[in-house]
Amino acid sequence: MELRPTTTDDLQTILGWVKNNQEMVMWSGPTFTWPLGYNQLARYFGNTNRTYWSAIDVEAQELVGHASLLIDKDADLMRIGFIIVNPEHRGRGVGRNFVEAVVRQGFQASTVPVMKLGVYAHNTAALNLYESLGFTRTGVVFQTTVDEEQWEVVDMARPATPD
Repeated sequence: MELRPTTTDDLQTILGWVKNNQEMVMWSGPTFTWPLGYNQLARYFGNTNRTYWSAIDVEAQELVGHASLLIDKDADLMRIGFIIVNPEHRGRGVGRNFVEAVVRQGFQASTVPVMKLGVYAHNTAALNLYESLGFTRTGVVFQTTVDEEQWEVVDMARPATPD
């Protein structure tokens, strides 16, 4: 896997990975509205406070993941988010390698000592992955209703040098 900056060409591929409202919210929280369209992704991609990363399968030259990193040195805040892996590549270690690479990039690019993220409490695969990478749960930050279901968002944090 290779990490590279996301391009506008990647957005259409990412759009194809999100098949319904629940998948969209699981990936992006309340940022977008369903049906998700290219223009919404283009607006998201235009946020100059974020850096956008893509994971590429080097052999196949295929986009297999996307995430963004928000670094606000004034607020002493670094946040990884919008983490998504191509559904055809899930369960193969791509997410682990990708998140590790973006975390490394974040700590190399910033002196902010802690990286944070939010994940839905019922997304146990993601919770387990993040915990295995040194993130710890810091609490439930909010609840939201998705298709008449209550979802809780768990905040997680990881120091530059995990314990």
